[in-house]
Amino acid sequence: MPGGKTHETINITVLAAILAGIFYLTIWQETAILSRYMDAYTVITFSCSYLFSTFFLSPDLDTKSRPSKRWKMLRILWWPYRTIFKHRGFSHSMILGPITILLNFVLILYLLTLLSGVRLHSIPQELLIPATVGMILSIEVHIISDRFFSMVKSIF
Repeated sequence: MPGGKTHETINITVLAAILAGIFYLTIWQETAILSRYMDAYTVITFSCSYLFSTFFLSPDLDTKSRPSKRWKMLRILWWPYRTIFKHRGFSHSMILGPITILLNFVLILYLLTLLSGVRLHSIPQELLIPATVGMILSIEVHIISDRFFSMVKSIF
C-alpha cells in the first residue's frame, strides 16, 4: 500500500490533471464546452474541497494516520467512525467508503455549525455539488491507488 505522502502526491497529481483538462476545455474557443457550465467559483470550490479531502478526509481515518493526526483536538469527533469501521473494510469500498466518510463529516459539520450558531441556509447551495464531487473524487482516487498498488504487489 502507498504511504500517506504517496497518496497525497497521487491525489495532487490527479487534481493537476483535472485542472489542466478543465482549463483546456474552457479556454480554447473550439472546445469551450465547459465555459457555459463552470465559473471560477465552481472550479475553486471543487479544488479546495478536493485538497481538503486529500489531507483531512482520507479512508485511512480509521487508523492513526496523517489525516487523522491533522484533526488535532477535533480528532475525537472521528472516534465513532474509527470504532464502527475497521481498516480496509467499508472505508475502502468504492461506494460505501466515500458515503460513510462524507456522512460522518456532514454530521460533524452539522454539530459544529449548531454549536457555533452559523445558519446552514447561508451556505450557497450552488457550491454544494462541486464541493461534494471534489471530496468524493479525492477519496475515490485514494481507494483506486490502494487497489492498484495491491494488485501490482500481488503480481510481483
